[in-house]
Order: sequence, then C-alpha cells, then structure tokens
Amino acid sequence: MIWTRISLLPLTGFALIISFLLVFAVFHQIGEERARSSISETTEVLAHSLEGGTVRSIQDIQGRLNSLRVQLGYEPEMLFRPLELTRRLAGLIDMSPQLRELAVVTPAGLVLASSVPDSTGAQISGVSCLSEQYAGLPILFGRPISGRSLTSPLASSGIYQLPVCLPLLNEKREPVAWLVAIWNPDSVREQFRPLIESLPASVALYRYDGVLLVASRNSDDLPGISHSGAEPFVSRLSEKEWGAFTRIEDGREYLETFRSTSMFPVVISLKYDMTEGLASWRKLTERLSWLVAGIVLIICAVTTLLWGMARRQAKMADRLQLLGTAISTTANAVIITDRNGFIEWVNEAFTRLSGYRQEQVQGLRPSILNSGEHNRFFFRTLWETISSGAVWRGEVVNLTRDGRRLIVDQTITPITDEQGLISHYVAVHEDVTARREAEQRELFLAFHDQLTELPNRRKLMESLGEILSAQSGSDVGLLYLDLDNFKTVNDTLGHLEGDKLLVITVKRLVNAISADVLLARLGGDEFALVVSQSVSKHGLEELAARLIKVLARPVDLNGSRFQLTASVGIALGQSGETEPATLLRQADLAMYKAKHDGRNLYRFFDQQMDYLMQRRVDLEQGLRVAVENGDQLSVRYQPIFDTRTRKPLGAEVLMRWQNEAGEWVSPAEFISVAEESGMIVELGAWQMDTVIAQLAKWDRAGLDVRYLSLNISAVQLARDDIAGRLLATLARHGIGTHRIIVEITETTLMSKSPMVRTNLSALEVAGILVSIDDFGTGYSSLSYLKQLQADYLKIDRSFVIGIGKNRSDEEIIYAMLAVARSLQMKVVAEGVDDEVQLRFLQDAGCDLTQGFLLSKPLLAEEAAALFAAASCEAALGV
Repeated sequence: MIWTRISLLPLTGFALIISFLLVFAVFHQIGEERARSSISETTEVLAHSLEGGTVRSIQDIQGRLNSLRVQLGYEPEMLFRPLELTRRLAGLIDMSPQLRELAVVTPAGLVLASSVPDSTGAQISGVSCLSEQYAGLPILFGRPISGRSLTSPLASSGIYQLPVCLPLLNEKREPVAWLVAIWNPDSVREQFRPLIESLPASVALYRYDGVLLVASRNSDDLPGISHSGAEPFVSRLSEKEWGAFTRIEDGREYLETFRSTSMFPVVISLKYDMTEGLASWRKLTERLSWLVAGIVLIICAVTTLLWGMARRQAKMADRLQLLGTAISTTANAVIITDRNGFIEWVNEAFTRLSGYRQEQVQGLRPSILNSGEHNRFFFRTLWETISSGAVWRGEVVNLTRDGRRLIVDQTITPITDEQGLISHYVAVHEDVTARREAEQRELFLAFHDQLTELPNRRKLMESLGEILSAQSGSDVGLLYLDLDNFKTVNDTLGHLEGDKLLVITVKRLVNAISADVLLARLGGDEFALVVSQSVSKHGLEELAARLIKVLARPVDLNGSRFQLTASVGIALGQSGETEPATLLRQADLAMYKAKHDGRNLYRFFDQQMDYLMQRRVDLEQGLRVAVENGDQLSVRYQPIFDTRTRKPLGAEVLMRWQNEAGEWVSPAEFISVAEESGMIVELGAWQMDTVIAQLAKWDRAGLDVRYLSLNISAVQLARDDIAGRLLATLARHGIGTHRIIVEITETTLMSKSPMVRTNLSALEVAGILVSIDDFGTGYSSLSYLKQLQADYLKIDRSFVIGIGKNRSDEEIIYAMLAVARSLQMKVVAEGVDDEVQLRFLQDAGCDLTQGFLLSKPLLAEEAAALFAAASCEAALGV
C-alpha cells in the first residue's frame, strides 16, 4: 500500500503541475485583459477631464473676446482711439495668465491696439486666421507661429504662440477687424501636466483639420504640423466625436484616445504607451514562469507565492482602474462611486477635508457626510440630474467626522462606459467654508460696529423703523449719548487706548440697561439707546441719569486715570406716527442742547428745538418751487488742476441755490433735503442738462475743457435711470462718455439696491469714469473699491487741512495714494488752500488738485476765461 501511495506521488505531482499550469495560463490571459481594460478606462476618464479643462480655458478666451466685441459694437469710435482701446485691452487681459496678449488687428495685419506696450501701428504677418474665410464659427484658431507676441515673432527656439481670432463684422457680415487673443501654449501644457506626469502618456491639442496646436512636453511632435493624413482625422473623427484605437510605432504598442469638443473646432488626443503601461504586468508573469520550474519540489511554497502574487496583482489592477480619477482638481476632495452610489475611492484631500480615511468610507455612501440641512427634494433632484447623464453643480453643507460643519462647492460628473451606460460618478468638493464665513462676517459688520460689535447706525435705523412702523400708538424713547471730550484720550494716549476706553464704556452701558433696551454705536464716541417697553418721561430721566453716573466712574488706562462725562439727548416718539430719522434728529438736537448747557447732563427735545425742523420744511417747500421754475438754481465750476503743472484740466460741478428771499442756501443744507424728499432726481436732471450743454458750448468755442465731474448721490442711483439719462444727454449734445466723471461717496458702494448696481454697471460699460468722493470719511472698503473698478479717488478736505499740522493726516494721505496706485486709480485732493499743502501733494505724487489756492468756484464765463488763458499760456510755452 505504501508503494501504491509512492507511485501515486508522481501522478499527483504531475496532476498538480498540469493544474497549476492551466491555472497560470488562465490567470495570465485574464490579468492582461483586465490591465488593458483598466488602462482604457483610465485614458477615457483623463481625456474627458482634459476636454473639460480645455473647453473652460477656450470659453474664458471667448468670453473676453466677446466682451471686447460688445464694447466695440457699442463704441465703434473706439477703433480710432488707440490709447483708450489699449487700456481696455489691458483691463481684459488682467487676471488671465493663460493669455499673453489681446489685440485688435485689421484684415491686412495692421495692429490697431494691443495689450502689449508699443505694439500699436505695427504690421504683422503669419496669423493664418486673419486670411481664413469666416464660416460663422464661434472663434477661429490660427496655426501656431513663433514668438511670444504678435509684434515679437523672434524668440528662443521652442517659444511660439497660438493666435485665437474673433471677427468684428460690419452690417454686411464682413470682417472689418479681427480681435486676436494670443493663447500661451505653456499654460495649456501646465493644464496637461498634473494628469500625465505619473503616466507613460502624452497629450496633444489639434485643430479639427489635424494641425497640431500644442503638445505636452514629453511629445516629439512639432506645433503647426498637419496630421490630417493620420487617424483619427482620416475617418474616425468624421464617424464619432470621441473614441480610442491602438497603433504600433517603432515596435511599441500605443492606445490613442481622442475627443473633439462640440463647442469648438479642436480635438484632444491622449496617447498612452501600452508597452510601458503593461511592463510591470509582463515582468510579473515572467517571474511566475520561472517559479513553475520549481513547483515539483516546493509545491506548497509555490502555491503560497502564487497566492501572494495574485493578491498583489489584484491590488495593482485596482489601482490602475482608479488611476484615471487623478484629475486637475486634485487639490480639492475627490470621491468616486459606482453606479449605485457606493464609494470606491477617495483622494488624500478628501481625508484632510472630512477626517475619513479611504478604508473607513469604502463601500459606504456619501450620505455619511449628510448634515441634515438639506431636504429630500434636494437630494432627489440631485440624483435625477446625474442619473440622466447630466453634470450637477451646487453648494452642499456636510459634516466632517468630528462633527464640524463644512460648506462645499460640489460638482458631480457621470462617467459612461463603451455602451454609453453610467458606470461611475466622480464628485469634486471645494471647501468654501472660510469664504462663506467671511461673507457672513462681512454682512455682520455691515450692520454692526467692528470694535464693539454693537448695532451700527444702519442697523439702528432699521430696528427703529420696525418699532415705529407698528400701528400701536405706543411711546418710543430714544437717547442720544455722546462722550464729552473723548478726543482728549485719543490725543493723549493714542487711538489704541481710545478704542480700549470705548470697549469699557460699552460694557458699562450694557450692564446699566435692561435686555429690552437696544444699544447702538452711531460712530466715534456717539451711542443711541432705544426704549420701547414701558416708556415714560420719568423712566427715561432715570435711565439717562444712571448712564451719566455709570460713565462718570474713573477709568485707569496705561497708567493714567480718566473720568468720562456724557451728554444725553432724549426724544419721545409714537409708533405709527414718528419717522425714525425725525426721532434721531430730535434726540441729536437735544444732545447738542445738553452740551451747550454745560455737558454731563441730559436734555429732552422741546419745541424750541423744532425751529430746525421748521427750517427743513421751509427748505423743502422752497426747493420744490426752485426745481419747478429753475430760475433760482445755478451752478459753479471748481477747476481741477494738474498737480505738477498747475494747468486746469477739468472742473467739478457745484450746485448753488438762492431762494426767493435772496438767501444763498448752503448745498450741505439743501442737498440733504433734496435727497430725503426725492427732489434730488429732478435737481440732478436739471444740473445734468445744464452742465453738458455748457460743455458743448465750450467745445464750440474751442476751449480745452477735458472733462466735468458731476456729484451723483446714492438716492439718484437708487431711484432714477441715471445712466440712461446721462448717456442720452451726452448723445444729444455730441459729448463723448470719457469726458464725464461721476462722483459717488463711499456709502454708495455699500448699497445693496439692484438699481444702484444696475446704474453703476451701465456707467462702467459705457465708459463713464467713476470717482470715489470723500474717501476715508466713510467705510473705506477696499473690496468695494476693487469690485467697482473706479477710476479716481478723492481725498477729503478734512485730511488735506492737516498737512503740515497732523502727521496722522499725512500718513493717511500716503496710504490713500498707495491704495490708488495699486488699483490703478488717479487721485484728486480737494480743499488745497495753501502752498504747503500743494508742495506736499506734489512730492507725494498726487495727480490732481482743487481748492482756493489755485481757483475758487467760478461762473461759466469766469471758467471759460480761465481755460482760455491756460490755452494761451500753453501756446506761448509759458
């Protein structure tokens, strides 16, 4: 029996060897097929990602060219103003590193304007799209040409440019000029690099006719060479917009995947080296074949080894299958799920963002991140969108592993297989939590004081309006509190210690009032308290006395002891009857009465103070008559001078009113009345017609008045089609839009009125210049300055008068000039009344000045004489 068993050993061993060889053969065949399938899916996903990135880049270029074409369509005369057109081109190319140049070129190759300095008037050649027949395509891609820009064709070897052309058509649909964008090939290669730097692959971008536009750095193909005689351009591209095929070159096998964009005549080609991609798999099978020779002696060891190798192979195949998801947004979190929504793979950014590692979420659904802030309809809509094959984009609130709230901008893209069925979903998450929190903080600061976090004047007026709008007829008390001699603290210890004192003051006020009293900081050292519960005169007196007593306690600051006093004005109103602005004004008047009576006291608003109210009524009625008749209104022109040469360039328009009694009413008094009553719209319309007609008259007289600056209030922008009115008036008198500057205040920038934004946008598109008036006296928001893209910044007179007297004012002026230069804005200093101020502004690099030193506000005839004299001096070389 022993011999029988021994005789069976060779047969058993042989059978095991034969079985192993059969298993090995099947394993080899299936493994290579799986590796090829994985590489095919990888290249398809990569090609899809490359197509998306390329389309977005081209859309950005197309958007800028279309924006330029719209501007030129609105202002065709801009073609004959190269300096302004060059400035527009420079503005369009900003923040677009993928473009080297924007230019406007005639069909004959003459450069009318370019974002590249000193290019205007140059003659160019070699731009093929200028001579190609325009076939109604969105944009045309010219053949690559050497050089960095249109007018610099000579460059180091390998430096070339990609012209992208858009025709500017006349009424006969014939090109009168070409808008040319120079696409930087390096930026395109940089888009390719993150996707293929770890793969044996190269990427190329072709025109639809097979001309190579740009290739990745590991490609040997030269730009500009036509490949129309090779696939996919021979037949495959005409049959299908995307696909893949294999080819053999120099003994190596390549898998080439191509995709043509449906929007633009370009083709993306991804060429994958299958020989190198399968090298690791083939080396593995070669090693296994050597192991088969020793299987007879150590069958168990070989079996164990094969099992280990199979496991390694399975992991390698899985990694290859998921490799294609390493797309250009790897800095963001990426999740890949199967068609049923179960997670297959996440990247490291997902782990950093959510706190979950891949092994913790694999096989689970993304719902583990659900914050509960979205309803079922939200997710049902999301799934219906992506299940239909469409891309879903939106903002989602998730929860991290540690319960932290996370706001992400999410894009989910379905991936289809060769049969067109959805096989995977790729979700890309961009963390926008910090951005949203910053926006919420910004919104908070719009209604609250940054130092004390109390409601600000804007929030106070809003809350007071809600309380007074109730029709209950109940009493409402308003206390206007101002700290006496607070300026002494700032002057003695500095603003930092002054801010500390304000915080201490707020804490004392909060502790001294009940929870139903609204406390707000109006600005500086002024506060307001709204009492809407159980309001009585006696109760308000007690509250005011208590506040004065609390604030009078000494405060130790930086080794010094201060004892503050406060003056309080009290006004009573009734809900349903009193206006918020009226109540605040009455309390303000009462506060000034308290200061006048010796400070450290409180006073109620009384009828004697009502004189100012009556004054306002008289002003409103008189102004209404003046607006209707027009004979009491006039304008003055405050010349604006070049700071360096002292030559008058333009003028600011100032409104004047002499009422029926012969009184000259201050603009500071009647403008506010006009704004509150709404008459500012009619007043502004009268001013606009008057001064633009005067500018046209000066033009006919040959005077060199370059521009006029009009003050436009926030009320006009919010209530009137000021942009349409201004453009119509300019067109009626034949005045160019570049000769009018619209002056707005900082507070106007903070307005959320749609009409304000619409007017400002229309003015910007039309080429009307915008100046920010009284900068530094309001919000001084740099973000709003950048968003508006204003052209001028006016330094308020309150800072100019401190020159030579107050170092802080001088430093503020330096800071304003630095901000203006960084935003490419010109600076106007107003209120320049002496030579010391002028010399300081000249040395600091201020562009323009106005003030009594150089000229007082003038009548039209006096202004004409001033500009005529300046023209004569210039002609004589004085």
